[in-house]
Amino acid sequence: MSYSPKYVQFDDIPVQIPDDYSNREKQAALEFAEATAELDLNEGEDIPGQAMSNLGTMIRAAIKQKATCELAKGAEHPDDTALTDLSSTGADKADYAAEAFCDRYDELIDKLRDSGLFGEDSAGDTSPFVYSTSDPTPRDEYKDYPVDEDSFNKYNDGNY
Repeated sequence: MSYSPKYVQFDDIPVQIPDDYSNREKQAALEFAEATAELDLNEGEDIPGQAMSNLGTMIRAAIKQKATCELAKGAEHPDDTALTDLSSTGADKADYAAEAFCDRYDELIDKLRDSGLFGEDSAGDTSPFVYSTSDPTPRDEYKDYPVDEDSFNKYNDGNY
């Protein structure tokens, strides 16, 4: 079964590097990138139309960066892609992909979350996790009562 892209076309990737990838590699990278963006922005659901109409360009840019990141990271062998100007180890190519494309994806996703179009949780609202011990309407049970300090002193019982 072939993956049908939702937000970005196969011809749109990769960005900023030569396109020496097969359609199968692009399909896998784009499927992963779109699913990752949906998970990061909308809890795995399709990105809503309002967000696409307001921030579609930025969302598509993030997906292109993530897909390119996945394509470049997959270049394990020096002859796999046109990234041969980097050293011959896959680790250097993965580092290059992380610095150039994966980090850019994370930056764009953070900005999209801060936009507030993806629900309260994406906008950085931490109120469900904030606990306060102050009571705006204190009751009598919280009054300060005088403390008998002698009752708390273990040396007062005469055994010491």
